[in-house]
This record gives sequence, C-alpha cells and structure tokens, in this order.
Amino acid sequence: MLDEVDLKKYINALLSKSEEAYLMSIEIINKPTINYRTEGFCFFICNAWELLLKAFIINKAKDINAINYKDDSNRTIGLDECVEKIFTSTTDKVKNNISFIRNIRNKSTHLILPEFDFMLAPAFQRCLTNYNKFFKKHFPDYSLNEKITPFIALVNPGNNQDSSSLVLNPANLLLLDKLQEELDSDENLTQTIKLVSTKKESEADIKYTIVKDGGEKAKIINVPKDVNITHPYKTREIINRISETVELTLGPNHGFTSNKFYDICKRKNIKENQEYCYQVKYYNTNINMYSDIAIEYISEVYISEYKNK
Repeated sequence: MLDEVDLKKYINALLSKSEEAYLMSIEIINKPTINYRTEGFCFFICNAWELLLKAFIINKAKDINAINYKDDSNRTIGLDECVEKIFTSTTDKVKNNISFIRNIRNKSTHLILPEFDFMLAPAFQRCLTNYNKFFKKHFPDYSLNEKITPFIALVNPGNNQDSSSLVLNPANLLLLDKLQEELDSDENLTQTIKLVSTKKESEADIKYTIVKDGGEKAKIINVPKDVNITHPYKTREIINRISETVELTLGPNHGFTSNKFYDICKRKNIKENQEYCYQVKYYNTNINMYSDIAIEYISEVYISEYKNK
C-alpha cells in the first residue's frame, strides 16, 4: 500500500501518460496526409481513456491495487473493464462513444479504413470532447495542456479516394450502420468561441489594427442559419412527429406510415426544397434533416388526400 504522497505521484504519472496519448491522437487525426490516421487516432485515444479511467479508479479507491484483477494481482484490467466499472448505465453516451471507438480500433487490422476518415470525424470529435470534460471534472488540480485545442479539422477527402472497398466489404457496411447509430444517439456538438480584447500583444492569439483608410469597404453577407435549429428532425423523428400530428385530426387509425412519408416526399419534391429538407453531407453519405414547416406541410397533404380518397 502506497502512502498518500506516493499514491498521488502514481496517479499523476498515469494522467501525464494519458495526456500525452490524448495529444498524440489530436495531432495524428489533424494530419490529412497520413493514410493511417483513423487507426492511429483510435489507438491513442483508447490508450488515453484507459490511463485516465485507471487514474480515476485508483484515486476514488485510494488504492493502487484497485485496477488489478482479483485473481491475479500481477495483471491490471483493460479499457473494457474500466469503462464497465465507471459507466454502469447501458445508455450512457460517453460509454457508448468509447465502445464505438474501441470497436474501430479492434477491427482496424481487418478493414481498409481511409474512406471513413471524414465520416467518422463527428464521433471522434465527441470522444475528444468527452475526454476533455471528464479529465477537467475529476482532476481539476491537474493542468491539462490547453495549448492544443481538442478539435478536428474536417478535411473533405473529395473524389480522390477509391471507395470500392467501402461498398464491397460487408464488415465496412456494418461499421457504417454502427456509425449512423452513434450519430443518431447524441445531441449536436457545439463550441462557443469568445473574443476578448487585450492590450498585451503577448497574450493575443489574433492581432488587428484600426486605420483611417481601410481600403475596400466592408460587404454585407448573408449569415448561414444553424441547421440544427431550423431543421432539427432526422427521418425517424419527423415520421413520428407527422404521425402524432395526423392522429389529432384523423384519430389513431390514420394509416400514416413511413412508406406514405417517402411517397409524399417523392411526389412533392420535399428533399429538393431546403425549406423542408436540408442534406448534411458526410463524405459520400447524405443525412436528411427536416424542419417544422415540413411537418406541417406533409401532415396537411396526407390529411387532405386521406379525406378525399
């Protein structure tokens, strides 16, 4: 049993190694010229999580042996066991995200993954954000390196990559299904950026100068609307909302189904009208997001056709 001072040193050593793996994962995922960056990111972020969770378990138990197997004190538990010890709920979003990343790490030796880099970015970003929040919440006295921001540069690979393996490999298609579940299971990621003026040049990240003759006058541009606000509904969600709306008028036996939804969308060109539908593109996959106006319009179309049939 270590005394309190030695125990703290051991925990700090775990945190230091965890932080290093965390920073490595950020560095490698933000290098678009590296073909192995998906696999590299998953390896390092899983290692970062495992070390961080072990530090958490030891700190909570105040016992270095808390991470050892009961029947074998010479072996420590792995990432899966750490996750199960800390995140006990099967619906925990942090737990599910870690499991998703771990599955990619485990399968990376069997799959060809470069095609997934761009599509996996939201799940990777969520993993980094979760790690950052967990670290700061449970180890506020440890100075986590803030010089490297935990964000992923979303670089669209364009049409230069050969996606034939993505289409033909059943294991890859299964991974795509899991990816869609991961994207559907969580709220949208947001990041707040604050601009603060300072007179000390050494403290500034961005420098600007006010001059009398600024050259070309400023132009007024249209600011894009937040699609997460204007079009918040995925396909399953809008079908449920329309069904609820239709039921208020036609009763429980209204007959509205997903097939009816797709039929109206096709006939009324819903997906071609951005007032109703906005397509979020992840590499070669489109995710349709729908607005409240779409709910009203499709409900009206269906109710009218139902009454006139």
